[in-house]
Amino acid sequence: MRLTIANISTRIVQSDMDAAVAAISHQVANDFGPEWSIDAILNTTSVSLAQGAAPIASISDAIIYVGDQSDDPTTGVNNVLGYHSDNHAGIPYGFVYLDVCQAYGENWTCTLSHEVLELLADPTAVLTVTGPAQGGGAGNVYYDLEVCDPTQGDTYTVAGIEVSNFVTKAYFGMAGGQSTQTNFLNLALAPFGVRPKGYLQFEDNGATQQVFGEKVTTAMKNSKMVRSKRRRTFRREANMPRRH
Repeated sequence: MRLTIANISTRIVQSDMDAAVAAISHQVANDFGPEWSIDAILNTTSVSLAQGAAPIASISDAIIYVGDQSDDPTTGVNNVLGYHSDNHAGIPYGFVYLDVCQAYGENWTCTLSHEVLELLADPTAVLTVTGPAQGGGAGNVYYDLEVCDPTQGDTYTVAGIEVSNFVTKAYFGMAGGQSTQTNFLNLALAPFGVRPKGYLQFEDNGATQQVFGEKVTTAMKNSKMVRSKRRRTFRREANMPRRH
């Protein structure tokens, strides 16, 4: 996959963005990719959305926008969605905003790593994994295939850049992974569980439910909703691809 990181921020200088993307590229190639059988080329560019029609020049299979304020009238979530629809309709996307990172108490490079890994694992944000019901309930439910949400708040560094921990295929009970542990950092985490600042989402009988770690605050929950807006709707009840 050719993934472009579009810097629409006025606060992140391009040299810092280049360093962050280089570190995340290393993470994908050496840590994440071998476990999830994913190859990707990450590029970065600076983009102005002032006119709403300055399409990214490089060929991209997906785009992540990095901005300052999620509610900014020119570069916020709504504007980015409109810009993306006009210029790159049909191409998977994500976004990172500095105010949302601050609300979650997270370094923007870690949030960017989080978004990159989750987009690579599930570009269209529709895949689910069949797993046991929470709390020992009967039957199975469908867990959204989010590879960083359960380990949210757990980080490590690559070349001095903070990046996100992630779960392995073993966490979801999937075959084909290289690791028998549930997450890259091998922290305490049960399959289909969450770390202290982590969360997960699943569907049971058509209803969407969420599980949050014990250290997730209301502000963190609100920031999660901003990050998830339009990437994963509250439910796709029919014809949803599933990994078993």
